[in-house]
Amino acid sequence: MRIQHATNIAIFVAAAFTICGCGTPDHLPEYSAAAREGSLGGGTGKTAESETVLLSLEPFADKARCETYFALDAPAAGIAILHVRLENRSPSVTWLLRKSQCRLLLSGSDASLSSASTTQSTGSGEALAITGAALMGLGSTPLLMGLGSHQIKHATTVQRNFTEKELPDKTLSPGQVAEGFVYYQMPAKNASFHGTFQVSLVNTRSQENNSLHIPVDYELK
Repeated sequence: MRIQHATNIAIFVAAAFTICGCGTPDHLPEYSAAAREGSLGGGTGKTAESETVLLSLEPFADKARCETYFALDAPAAGIAILHVRLENRSPSVTWLLRKSQCRLLLSGSDASLSSASTTQSTGSGEALAITGAALMGLGSTPLLMGLGSHQIKHATTVQRNFTEKELPDKTLSPGQVAEGFVYYQMPAKNASFHGTFQVSLVNTRSQENNSLHIPVDYELK
């Protein structure tokens, strides 16, 4: 079952590589809080705060925006992109962030569609995480071997870009910030959905968990 779903994602991504043009630059624009304010499709972010940690979340559900920063029409490829920023506002507590503790919980009818993952098995009603490493692995599949040299270069650039912009695991000392992107398999490609983003941090001293939640309205534009 997992192999079949991984193949489905590979097909979507391969098709997207073929559709997109071949004039992809080697280095795509970076994305940051400063870019957020004036960027195409900006203003869709939400925040949540718990125990001196500020979480900011912004869905990338705009085709033009995805192509600007990732050179890929991600919704058409079945990939949901979320930008995550975490700021430790505590004067004394250090938090441990693990990307694997970031979860996208789907609501309503979307939940029954989230039964696949390229990286891990998850419970019902949870979207499936896709890592940049998994996307990198698609470059060596037979599905992409039939592409021309320019398309191969485009595919390689896209895959590397997904990996480099991914949210890192990080120990957040007081005042530190971590930001990056997380990727999930959409319930249905090229379709809007709703859910809740959850991230759990660990207090490095007490080992207690600190969970934050933000509603996700992934409305395609």
